[in-house]
Amino acid sequence: MTTLPKSLASALPSRERRSPSLELQDGRWLAAAKSGLYVFGAQASSGDETPVPKVFPWYDVARARWEAEGELFALEWVDPARAALAGRSQGDPDEFMRQVSEYVNRSIVMFAQADTDAGTTITAWVRRGPDGLFSILTADGPLDAAAQRQADALEASVRDAVGLD
Repeated sequence: MTTLPKSLASALPSRERRSPSLELQDGRWLAAAKSGLYVFGAQASSGDETPVPKVFPWYDVARARWEAEGELFALEWVDPARAALAGRSQGDPDEFMRQVSEYVNRSIVMFAQADTDAGTTITAWVRRGPDGLFSILTADGPLDAAAQRQADALEASVRDAVGLD
């Protein structure tokens, strides 16, 4: 298991400092902690100051994958407009990927997808956050009035399936 350098681990809550991590070849570090995905910029490990990572809640993550052949890591966000977090990895990502999968799956209660007539994919998610269940509706392209009605109906169906008003 790859662990964060001590200089970076100090930025995590004390109980999560041994969370599995992944180093990318460009110098960025990622840590899969229960409290969220910690992302350290390439410059974070080189300074004397306490690093300040970006912390993303697990309900913001749609999926992550690692391709062994090219040692490529990619993380996709729920928001399709947000650029994927990607890069070549260093070290053994097995424990990191297992934890990421567990935390992301734990946050997903339900999701459904549909394609509009124009080819836009709409996704309705019910996710678990710190304040309970909530829904998210995303589209990877434009929605006309008919497609918006289709999206609203998809979101209503997943909300109804889990008992959300």
